[in-house]
Amino acid sequence: MGRACGRIRELMVVSGMCLCVVDMAWAQQGTEAIGTITAIQRTVTVTHENAPAALPVRARQAVVLADTLKSGEGARVQALFEDDTMLTLGQQTDAQISEYLHDPALQVRRMTVLLTRGTVRALVGQDFSGLGSTFTIRAGAANIVANAVYCVVWSNDREAGVANIGTKGPVSIVAEGRVVILGPGFYAVAPAGKPPGEAAPVGAKASATVQQAIAETEVGDQTGVTVDQFAEEKIVEKLPACPPDSPPGGVCLRKPVPPALPPATPPAVTSGAVTR
Repeated sequence: MGRACGRIRELMVVSGMCLCVVDMAWAQQGTEAIGTITAIQRTVTVTHENAPAALPVRARQAVVLADTLKSGEGARVQALFEDDTMLTLGQQTDAQISEYLHDPALQVRRMTVLLTRGTVRALVGQDFSGLGSTFTIRAGAANIVANAVYCVVWSNDREAGVANIGTKGPVSIVAEGRVVILGPGFYAVAPAGKPPGEAAPVGAKASATVQQAIAETEVGDQTGVTVDQFAEEKIVEKLPACPPDSPPGGVCLRKPVPPALPPATPPAVTSGAVTR
């Protein structure tokens, strides 16, 4: 019995060493970082391309192309990318960074996020004018296309939708051959297998799904949130032209979240705004 226990412990140690070697080998492949994890709440994992298993996410950890982030119950995670785009994943969300190209010299940025399920808040602050520049979230059968906007996207078995919560720039939702363009303060929903409906204002009459998507992607000073202070400083440095309570990249908030939404913490730099 003692020999058996000793053998089991030995196998466990060897197995653990193998996992560490695999992780180290992946890290040494020279994969270029395209972003950094800036805030985490509760359990979030990342699966690297061709990696054998998901790994826990840590603050200040690099994000690379083809990474898949997965948040658990009550969890949130936020990442700041090299082009100053910021993504915030709500709870029970699976999202992969499937495409990323950033060339500031040519004014080009192409980024595609595959949203399998859940909610994503995207702060796409900079307007890139280079040929082919775009930002896309593929939510089920729907595509959400933008450039310099602040929006929330959700996807589940019943529908995909987007709410434009910024103050400038349109957001387009494309599904089943129809395109609906949303100005600031509007949202639209595409039921599964159907084209998107008409744009509607984000306000007191917005559906519970819209309100929940916005609330679930807010990362403030909640208990249990780990924040990268260096990322906060980086964002603040890029905001000399924006007034207080404004997200980075020149997308300045016009008014607070509608009162119909669930209570949220005051805007913080980690949620795309500057504290007073």
